[in-house]
Amino acid sequence: AVVSTQSTGRNKVLGVAIDHELDVACLSETWLRGDESAIVREASELRYSLISVPRPSRGGGVAFLLRKVFHYTEVKHSFSSFECAEILIKHPSCRSTRFLSIYRPPNSPIPLFLDEFETLLVRLAERPGEIIITGDFN
Repeated sequence: AVVSTQSTGRNKVLGVAIDHELDVACLSETWLRGDESAIVREASELRYSLISVPRPSRGGGVAFLLRKVFHYTEVKHSFSSFECAEILIKHPSCRSTRFLSIYRPPNSPIPLFLDEFETLLVRLAERPGEIIITGDFN
């Protein structure tokens, strides 16, 4: 599932994941900060991992809620026109899958975004596994 926490509400996201028995929820515009230990603890108690890439300043941010039964590797990216989180999930019963959650702020220049997004796509095409890209591209 893809969820914009700004429109859904951060407090409701865990409830949505549990009610719908989601394995993975890709989150954009989380507004989380690095000190959100209460949310991480709550997710953990409900058998989810919260993998968050917060924005250093107010707003933005991308994250994943992932059932703890899945093993994942976090892949780091750094772009100036958009925020990006990637996890690689390996499961014995299916192919490896790369999930990406992207947030492009509305004031980000579109030509720069297109150039950087193309760079990301080229990198992804060179790596193994299925690819699922989600997010808010404004």
